[in-house]
Amino acid sequence: MGRAKTITMRGRAERHSDAVDIIPNAGDAALVWRGGLRSIAIRCPDGCGEVISVNLDPRTGPAWRLFERDGGMTLYPSVWRESGCRAHFILWRDDLIWCDGFESPRWKDDELKRRVSSILPPEGAPHKHFEELAAQIDGIPWEVLWTCNSLVADGKASASDKGSRFGLAPATPTTRSSIVDRRA
Repeated sequence: MGRAKTITMRGRAERHSDAVDIIPNAGDAALVWRGGLRSIAIRCPDGCGEVISVNLDPRTGPAWRLFERDGGMTLYPSVWRESGCRAHFILWRDDLIWCDGFESPRWKDDELKRRVSSILPPEGAPHKHFEELAAQIDGIPWEVLWTCNSLVADGKASASDKGSRFGLAPATPTTRSSIVDRRA
């Protein structure tokens, strides 16, 4: 069996064991909801058959964030199995982006570019982490990161050495006209 390309939401359960029962195929997922959102159970999309349990409840320790927008589900940060098949992927709007260097997101949103550009720190000010920028505009961190990288590629933003902090690019000097207005 090959890798899944999308996540298929199979429903919600009160207990993890019940969630596991309703996710038979690679890429199937179910939310565990007990008085509130607790976790998501995902049948490993790499096809190994294991179940990945992702904590969504910050009260119980480090937690991923779940974004549900435009009918799709996004998890932040990426999911990385440190044992077994060692699958590493991004779940973005129900699509799986594999973090093995062979895939890149198909992302372009001119409106988000405009919004992110408007909140980037000016030249000379400390750069801001893309997560902070995302929180500032209620954006999905992955999309804000990709947008910032696009702005860097366009020469409109600059990035830190590690590529996680961004600010406005230095303004390019304007070419001075050699025409002199003698009326002034």
